[in-house]
Formats: sequence, C-alpha cells, structure tokens
Amino acid sequence: MNLIIIGTEHTLQGSDVCLKDFIARITESEQAKLIGEEYAPNSVAHRVADSKGITWIGIDMNPEQRRKAGIDEKLINRMQIRYEADGTVVQRLRYAPKEDGIREEFWLDRIAEEQTEGTALLVCGALHARKVSEKAKQKGLSHQIVFPPRNSGIAVLGINNT
Repeated sequence: MNLIIIGTEHTLQGSDVCLKDFIARITESEQAKLIGEEYAPNSVAHRVADSKGITWIGIDMNPEQRRKAGIDEKLINRMQIRYEADGTVVQRLRYAPKEDGIREEFWLDRIAEEQTEGTALLVCGALHARKVSEKAKQKGLSHQIVFPPRNSGIAVLGINNT
C-alpha cells in the first residue's frame, strides 16, 4: 500500500473549497482507493470520496476506545493558553506524545484493515502529519506527506519514503 498523509487544519476540513479541490486532484492523480480521516463524517474529503466512489472511513478512536486505552482524560485536558501583548487569549492544542501516538497507531491500523494494495489518503491535523510519517516508516509503508497550502493549487511535499 502507498500512503499519502495530508496534514491540514481541522477548521478547513468541514467546508474549505480549496482543500476539497486539492484532495480531489490527489485522488485522481494517485488513483486513491481509500480516504481515512481524523474528522467527523461530512467533511470535504468525505464528500470527495462519495462523489468519486472511493471508500471513506473515520479513523479516529471514539470516546469509549480512548477511555479503554487510558488516554481520554489527557487528550481532553491538553489546551495550552497563551496571552498576546494586547491581552488576546490564544488557545492551542499541545501534542501529547504518548496519547497522540496511540491514536496515530490506531489510524494506521484502521487503514491497513480496510486496504492493503493501491493508494490510500490519510487526512489529519497538521500537528500529527510528521509523527504519522515516522510510524508509517517504522511499519515499512511507502508514504509521503503533503501539506496543502491555502488558496493555491500546488502541494508542499514533505517527506517521501518508499
């Protein structure tokens, strides 16, 4: 299996037209057979999959699976709060190496359960893309990372491992 990891912002996954077009182009050029996504159904990637007859699967753990894995509480309480000079509060998610690592392994396993040949896309938050790439490499998967730039038709390629 060839895996293309698309690192993006979750805020774009619901309705961003540029991301939708980008994913559609990749599914066509790479003849993707599966899209696995760390996002809720009805995302732009899900709509692309439906329009092209490609299988779409949600790959993230549900709350019960997170509880059983012992990672739910840490993932819920990982916001980092920063104050800008003008007093603006900025919240960001912190990467939790152990807990997010468990999720990322789960994602790769879910995709492997569904597909063993051809090309699969894994759409996830950019925070995870490089870590998922490391895990894919450890599993011996041919893969590459793509970070779609906003409002442009050109992919920024990260790592290409075969």
